[in-house]
Amino acid sequence: MKIMKIVGVSLKSILKHKLRTALIELAILVGIATLTVVVSLTQGANKLIMKRIQNFGPDAIMVHSGGGKMRGPSTAQQANLTKKDISDIENISGVKFATPFQVELDMPLKYDNQFTTSWVMGVEPDWRDAWRRGASKGAFISNSDNEQLSRVCVIGVTTAKELFGKADPIGESILVKNISFKVIGILEKRGQSPAGTDFDNLILIPFSTASRRLMNQPLYTSMLRVIISDPARAKHVAGKISGILRENHRLASTQEDDFRISTAEQIAKMIKSTSKTLGLFLWLIAVISPLVGGIVLMNIMLMAVSERKREIGLRRALGAKKRDIIFQFLTESVVLTFSGGGLGVGVGVIIAIFVRHLGKPISISWQPFATAFVISVLIGLFFGVYPAKKAANLDPVDALNQ
Repeated sequence: MKIMKIVGVSLKSILKHKLRTALIELAILVGIATLTVVVSLTQGANKLIMKRIQNFGPDAIMVHSGGGKMRGPSTAQQANLTKKDISDIENISGVKFATPFQVELDMPLKYDNQFTTSWVMGVEPDWRDAWRRGASKGAFISNSDNEQLSRVCVIGVTTAKELFGKADPIGESILVKNISFKVIGILEKRGQSPAGTDFDNLILIPFSTASRRLMNQPLYTSMLRVIISDPARAKHVAGKISGILRENHRLASTQEDDFRISTAEQIAKMIKSTSKTLGLFLWLIAVISPLVGGIVLMNIMLMAVSERKREIGLRRALGAKKRDIIFQFLTESVVLTFSGGGLGVGVGVIIAIFVRHLGKPISISWQPFATAFVISVLIGLFFGVYPAKKAANLDPVDALNQ
């Protein structure tokens, strides 16, 4: 009963001082709302990273022509991978198969009076198995298409939308760098590539057609996608590939690689390192905002102690102990921060939903709610202790004389 009475006194005091209550709750609301949004953004970013890794494929290794630290795909102009390289890689233990493809970035496309640019890839039929991505409508590139240097293509949904709108593109012809290609299929939707580009803004054509008719690169291949049987051995297999390519390309021990090899683990590290600085900045804001709210709480509660000296002295004179005063002020602090935290979570969720509608990676789950409520209670306890102790240590006689 005594505890409930102290809680009741705390609630009456909170309701009595409306301006003070509003200022404290506003400070806590801003801090917790910021924390909620940042947690949601962080979770969303982590899910996006995992999705990109899945798009890359945990059992895949990418081999790019050209060395150095350049990121992104290698183009046909940089191609230096030979048929022997491909054959030797396929003979490595644990390698299922390796599929070559030629790449050209941002090639001009035209259909009727519509213009756009897109990645163009020259592929073989096993590209579909290597990426686990075929045609959602129509047909895919076949062996006969490659043998006959056919001018056919399979287009991504983004490319289809930009060129054809809502119309059916299958059977229509488009110009790729002034060469006509017949659309035979639409690729399955995939989303973003590991590099963060739109992997649906893509056109696939036969590998032979790309090499000989479009990209003028009949001797070398720009990229390989290697599929392995055990993802856990990706690093080991990548090392074997590196050794074979250095030997085949006759590179001296002092020479740098003239190729690049990427695994799912390396892609994950690359993406995380890119977003690390922004993540640290966001978390810095998320940590500082609740602390500012806590400092506001402590200062206003200290002011409240000064204003309520007679009340505190009267309670002590009537038999209230120091721990009762401490409990009363801590209760007020926790109630204020908890209610402010609840409002902050609500505002944070609204902001997060709005940000998600803008196309940003946001994940709204129970973790931000739990984190925000726990943080709000801890703020109330931590920043409420000093004012509570100061109130409890007031001399009853001096307090009554104020």
